[in-house]
Amino acid sequence: MLKELKTKGISRQEIIKIITNKFNFSRGIVYDWHSDRSIPWKLKEKIEYLEHGKELFYILGAMLGDGCIYYWKKSRDCQVKIYGEKEFIEKCATKLSICLKKKINGYYYKSYYKRFGGDLWFINISHKKLFILFKNIRNNLNSIFDLIAKGNYKENCLFFIEGFFDAEGCVKIIKEKVRKTPKICLDITNTNFRLLELIRRSLEDKLKIEARYSNQKAFLGKDGSWRQKIYHLRIYKKEYIRRFLNNISTIKLKPEKVAYVENWLNNGLGS
Repeated sequence: MLKELKTKGISRQEIIKIITNKFNFSRGIVYDWHSDRSIPWKLKEKIEYLEHGKELFYILGAMLGDGCIYYWKKSRDCQVKIYGEKEFIEKCATKLSICLKKKINGYYYKSYYKRFGGDLWFINISHKKLFILFKNIRNNLNSIFDLIAKGNYKENCLFFIEGFFDAEGCVKIIKEKVRKTPKICLDITNTNFRLLELIRRSLEDKLKIEARYSNQKAFLGKDGSWRQKIYHLRIYKKEYIRRFLNNISTIKLKPEKVAYVENWLNNGLGS
């Protein structure tokens, strides 16, 4: 209606009067709409962009690991948040920028450092389409496969695994006295068994990688709070580790670990 009134050459003052009287909006809000300083909520919802490419599946994997969503009723704001180390958040910001076709930035979580003494970075954006998509996937984890299948299935699946591993994975260096060359293990950790099973199936289906489970029982922490049962999905076999790292470009292979990994993979044959 605002656009129609403007095309008819009606004055701004008269347009504001017509819309405020008909829809009971405040004059300030309608003034901002008329001046293009802000966008009406319904219109904003229609023009939100979300590219369903491989980058989106990285983000969905990352969010299932270290993301969350929050809805503010008063402002009807659908917030999407991702937390993690600086390199992880920078990578997520790059992928999100492609998905949303706008610049996304990560930020340092200052209050976290003051409370817990550790470094934490985060992304916080308002995006209803991504909010709803992630909510639906979280409620029905298997639906991610239907979404992945709409494009390049293998590529999308690998990006999904990469996002989750960057969030919840680890390249472990196992040093033992009986070994001259430290052993390597890829470890993916989560308290949600169904979620890890999704990753296990993806690894087996797309990379022919077999991963095995081990569990860490629930326990009482030093602070007196109970810790949930933790599931570990681990890859030990050299052939599988090599295949994983050849196909997954993870931030968890830190520079200081590269030499250990290369030594392990090149130290003889077999596992």
